[in-house]
This record gives sequence, structure tokens and C-alpha cells, in this order.
Amino acid sequence: MDAYWREGPDALSLNEICRRADVSKPGLYRSLGGEDELMDAALDRYAEVVLTPNLAAIDVEAPLFVTLETIIASFTDVDRSGPPGCLLARLQHTHGLGPVVSDRIGSLRAQARAAYATAVERAKARGEVNKDIPTDVAAAMIDIQCNTVLIRMSAGEDPSLLRDQAMLAFSIFAP
Repeated sequence: MDAYWREGPDALSLNEICRRADVSKPGLYRSLGGEDELMDAALDRYAEVVLTPNLAAIDVEAPLFVTLETIIASFTDVDRSGPPGCLLARLQHTHGLGPVVSDRIGSLRAQARAAYATAVERAKARGEVNKDIPTDVAAAMIDIQCNTVLIRMSAGEDPSLLRDQAMLAFSIFAP
């Protein structure tokens, strides 16, 4: 997980992963089935230690703008554990992914969008969000902005500028 997150799947060969893990390639295939399943196992671990806690931290009772600001602040915190950016965001922009990983990415993105949709619906009920904005469109927009911030963080861009840009983008939700 860490190697894929830090270096990206395109920078790592299966041989290099086997060398680092001190396992044989045939042993990896027997154990997991192949590179697609290896990436899926890395995503499974990433979902467990990073994504699930982040999604659970979305406070649907807090004002949406505060919640979004908190999310973006956590994504742009240069002192957080792990590499900058997001393994999921990094993988979804990788060409030639297998069907297992492609399906897992879709499932994890759907989980995130569902959490964002719940927060948007609650915010609409409190009058914080323009009710004319479709919830699914708003949730997709939040997801896209978050992914953009994470991808740009992994590219080493200025965190404060990324925070400001994301919050400007989120200002469209105001009634």
C-alpha cells in the first residue's frame, strides 16, 4: 500500500514489489492471484486505515461549509501521516488497471459520494445549500474537488492555495 501510494503503480514493477516484500513472484501469484489482486489488497488496507475513518469523520450535523473546510484541511495537512495525496486518487488515474481494482475504485468512490450526498441533503434541510442544486451533482462536485486537491497535493503544489481554491469552488452551494 505504502509503495503504491508514495511511488504510484506505474513506477513499481511486480518484480520490485516481490523483491521489497522478499517473496517470490510465483508465491505472490499463488497467494493473491496476480497484480490486480495485489492492488486490490492494497486498496482494501487503504480503505481500512484511511478512507473509512475519513468518511466516518464527516459530520452531517455540522454546517456543510465547515465540514468541507475540515475535509480539505485534513487533505492539505503537510504533517499528516502517510504521503501527500491519496492512493485511490492516484490509482484511478492509472492506465491499464485490471477489473478487480477498477471495480473497487468505483465502489470506494460511490461510498464517498454517498457520504457527501448525505451531508448535502442535511445541509439542504437546514437551508445552507441551494435546493435547486441536485444532490447527486453536488456530491459528485465535492468528490471531484477533493480528488483534485489530493492529486495536486501529491504533485507538491501549495497546500494553502489548494485550500483556498477548493473553498472557492464550494462557495457555489450557498443559497
